[in-house]
Amino acid sequence: MHRLHTDYLDIVLCHDVEFVDVSQIVDIALPKLFELKQQGLVRKVGISGYPLDVLLRICQIQQGRGFPLDVCLSYCNYNLHCQALTAAVPKLRAAGVETIIAASPLSMGLLSDDETPEWHPAKSELKAAVKQCIDLVRSSDKISLAEIAENYAFSYNDVDVHLVGAKTAQEVEHALRAYAHAQQLQLHAYGKYEDDNIQRICAQIKTILEPFAEYTWPSPPTNA
Repeated sequence: MHRLHTDYLDIVLCHDVEFVDVSQIVDIALPKLFELKQQGLVRKVGISGYPLDVLLRICQIQQGRGFPLDVCLSYCNYNLHCQALTAAVPKLRAAGVETIIAASPLSMGLLSDDETPEWHPAKSELKAAVKQCIDLVRSSDKISLAEIAENYAFSYNDVDVHLVGAKTAQEVEHALRAYAHAQQLQLHAYGKYEDDNIQRICAQIKTILEPFAEYTWPSPPTNA
């Protein structure tokens, strides 16, 4: 913290909690973080990871112990191809989570307009479906798949924060514009694009990706 020129941290998360035994999180890591919170060195304590069942289990354990988590970050669970987070949000709220963060609206690059990274853990059927969506969007020069994905994800208002990565000031500005546009469109609440051609493309994308709405890949990977 000395190097950060601060005497406290706003948020500290135990990340990728599914990669260790739950006991290491709830019996070792989180108790220490709550000690630091009581000392005023940490303002908010939480966890982050991919499998929603693991995140929820830890949140429920913490609530049962009288130390509910302030923050829970879930990534790749609310986007064009997966809406699993919607069922988990009420359960996380019931477990006392104050702030829910939805991260990676482009599903770790899967929903970008570039070729899917080789390391991406999604199954081949989903990657093929996304490739079909990319080809469909390229038939129009008015919008990209990434823009459609951002507009969809950022319109989900049952979470408190949407988290995206950015390397430059321009990328930060783009994310802010995308969020503002998504709030106007409200696609999650059945809003529509004014442009009929874009709306038609979005409807086709929804049909293509609908079979994967509850699909999640294994994490940790089976070969880990």
